Amino acid sequence: MKRLFIILFAIFVAVEITSAKKDYERVRIGDLYYNLCAKTKTAEVTYKSCNNHSSYNQGWDITTVNIPSTITFKKNHYAVTSIGNHAFANCGNLNSIQLPSSITCIGDYAFWGSGLIAITLPLGLDSIGAYAFYHCSSLTSIELPTPLKFIGSNAFEGCSGILTITIPTNVKKILSHAFYACDNLLTVRINSDYIVSSGDFTYDSNFRKIFGEQVTSYILGDNITAIGKFAFAGCNMKQMSIPNRVSKINDYAFFSCSKLESVNLPEGLKVIGGFSFCNSENLQSVYIPNSVTEIADGAFSGCKSLSRVLIGTGVTKIGSQAFLWCDNIKDFLYPENLNLTSASLPSSIKTVSYKRDESPRPRDEYPPMLCLVENSLSFTDASMNNIIEAAERCAIRFKILNRGKGAAHNCKAIIKMTGTSKGISLGSVKLPSIGAGQTTEAVIPISSSIDTQDGNVTFTIEVYEPSGWGVAPFDMTVATKAYEQPLLQVVDYQIASTSGRVRKMEPFTLAFNLQNTKYGDAEMVNVKINLPNNVFMMDGLSEYSYALIKSGEVRPIKVILAANNNYTLTDIPISIEVSERYGKFAENRQLNIALNQTTTNSINIAAKDEPKKEREEIQLALMTSDVDRNIPQTKVKNPNTFVLIIANENYQSLGSNVPYALNDGNSFKLYCEQTLGVEPKKIHFISNATGNQIKTEINNWLKNVLSVFDNANAIFYYAGHGMPDETNRASYLLPVDGSTKDLSTCYKLDDLYTMLGELNAGRVAVFIDACFSGSNRGEGMLASARGVALKARPGMPQGNMVVFSAAQGDETAYPYSEQKHGLFTYFLLKKLQETEGNVTLQELGDYIVSNVKQQSVLENGGKVQTPSITPAALVSDVWQSWKLR
Repeated sequence: MKRLFIILFAIFVAVEITSAKKDYERVRIGDLYYNLCAKTKTAEVTYKSCNNHSSYNQGWDITTVNIPSTITFKKNHYAVTSIGNHAFANCGNLNSIQLPSSITCIGDYAFWGSGLIAITLPLGLDSIGAYAFYHCSSLTSIELPTPLKFIGSNAFEGCSGILTITIPTNVKKILSHAFYACDNLLTVRINSDYIVSSGDFTYDSNFRKIFGEQVTSYILGDNITAIGKFAFAGCNMKQMSIPNRVSKINDYAFFSCSKLESVNLPEGLKVIGGFSFCNSENLQSVYIPNSVTEIADGAFSGCKSLSRVLIGTGVTKIGSQAFLWCDNIKDFLYPENLNLTSASLPSSIKTVSYKRDESPRPRDEYPPMLCLVENSLSFTDASMNNIIEAAERCAIRFKILNRGKGAAHNCKAIIKMTGTSKGISLGSVKLPSIGAGQTTEAVIPISSSIDTQDGNVTFTIEVYEPSGWGVAPFDMTVATKAYEQPLLQVVDYQIASTSGRVRKMEPFTLAFNLQNTKYGDAEMVNVKINLPNNVFMMDGLSEYSYALIKSGEVRPIKVILAANNNYTLTDIPISIEVSERYGKFAENRQLNIALNQTTTNSINIAAKDEPKKEREEIQLALMTSDVDRNIPQTKVKNPNTFVLIIANENYQSLGSNVPYALNDGNSFKLYCEQTLGVEPKKIHFISNATGNQIKTEINNWLKNVLSVFDNANAIFYYAGHGMPDETNRASYLLPVDGSTKDLSTCYKLDDLYTMLGELNAGRVAVFIDACFSGSNRGEGMLASARGVALKARPGMPQGNMVVFSAAQGDETAYPYSEQKHGLFTYFLLKKLQETEGNVTLQELGDYIVSNVKQQSVLENGGKVQTPSITPAALVSDVWQSWKLR
């Protein structure tokens, strides 16, 4: 009976007693298992079962756990102080657990592979063992308690649900791979000065190995006093802010941080260790605070993108090769009494010194924060047409607001140009100090020369503040206009005398017309009449000056001359020297007047043009369309593709231009380079192409490259007027000098398709933003929107070719005025922008057709424009999956 009572009691309390290990007694209480230590009266939660290392707790279907702070066994009380090794390993269904505040240690593999969704770590926790939460992929957050001192290797590896983590101040050691493969862990905040300052790191065992390479942001606590050796070497953050209390950055601290673009060094920093930022090749600028005294050997060597360096007043030593291989530094400021040597700076770096008592940046308690004032960016020019014309002075204006608490000193506006920048010059502008809350206006002068060309230029403007609180680069795009050349000529002259002949000792009159025979205006014109010896000016002036002679304008000049008896030659050579502002656009004339020459006739020496009407200005549309901003940049190379772009806008002889065609061509070129990855040298862009230019580019360049390069791909793009054959309705491309009455001046689409089809080309994509519809023969050719005249057949693609056409049948290809593009081209570019170029031709075609049809109805009073996609028969079943890159 007594034995039966003991058995029933054991079942009732659910206690299992085993000899777990020396000094411990293994028991089961409820659903959990414990190792009890009689000596310390403490309990450790342990595993249920184990056959081998990989089979801990196999089959233990436990879902929730509530661990008490104390347990009682045999009338003895035990404090539960730890979660033992493998305690809940492989418990895939365990999703909820409550730990008591008495827990100070979580052992190795404690929750390895468990299904935990959330866990609150007790405030008294001291250590977390190796692999403790290994691959707890459902765990979405973890808050480490302040007293925590130790985190074992691989403790949280594979916890892909964790987004951020904060390392508390008391942590003394984190072993390798503690948070490795936490794929969504992007931000790490570290408050432990010990592990940042004194961590025992190597390049293969540092924060990169601890937290994984996916981390892009490290935030250091204000209590950090130094950055340890190799601490952040190889990490992938883009920005780094060093706390104010940091006085030393140790050797190799940020070695090979290849993605690091900016770093904010604190005013309390004193030493920048050897090779500390070596090979951080994307670091762009650095301000060395006045508190720094030493920049050690190789500190910034290999920072290839470093363009600006400002050395504070306290630096007394720059070590050997500190800026080796920093070949792009353009702005290097240093105190004048700092001894720079070739060992510390490459000879390619241009340096500028300043006086120590004129530090580029005083020590403000708070930093500034500069921003561009909304709607303050503007462009002004002398002619007030918002175009940079040749030989014109212009300016870009904008306002800068300091939103920070500290003043901004020694700032400057730096401006760079891309696009049609030839002949345009500008410079950086130094800004006055901007106090907190203050606004200042910057004016950047722009001057253009006669070398300026038609096109557009993009100005990229950056407001540089030495400590990195400036305004990020912003863009302004302005149209440019080439110099309209004048030409000053003596177009004819006349000689008159009382006797009707030129004789010695008899005055005669020389009259000539000086005319500007070209379209540009001539400024600062000077005319000088040079006479031989013994020929004299009897009336009039030998020199004439004119401030301006406009296009077609004539300046008549008349002088009275006479040769004396000492003149021995048979004719009188008279030279007329003509010059203008640039010394390039005037012709001198040599007149040889024979003695005894009759004076009754006028002698024409140049084609006398009638004053010409001012030509319509060529104006390129500004890049204000949304497809012209944020053009996707690809790293994918497209080495096997060749592109020919023809954009015809100005048909002056026709009297019907093609709105936005040049902007279409320019933008498509940019997408080919930046989004499709085509090499610039493999793109030919021809604007306002003549017939000879079209034939040369198609029949020579395009044909030759496709013949020479095996299986090369081709893209042909055309924006301009189309022209039909009234007899057989064949389609032609109309050059800017082509005649609508003479098809031999045009280029036949069938010839293009035949040539491309016969070559051994890989894939050929043809884009035609033109139509071939609408004519009124009784009143001549009319330009209906973007197209010219008659309905025509489009031609048949051949070989490996797909043709995208802007419109069908008798439809018109319209402009999209709001976006300053052709309607067809706009949606072509829009799809490339949205997909970053990763789009099949089928997807591209469907998008263009659908959107062009809908937008045309809305924009053009219900008129339909229907693009078409026509593949060659050879590729009719495969072209749909092709891509342009």
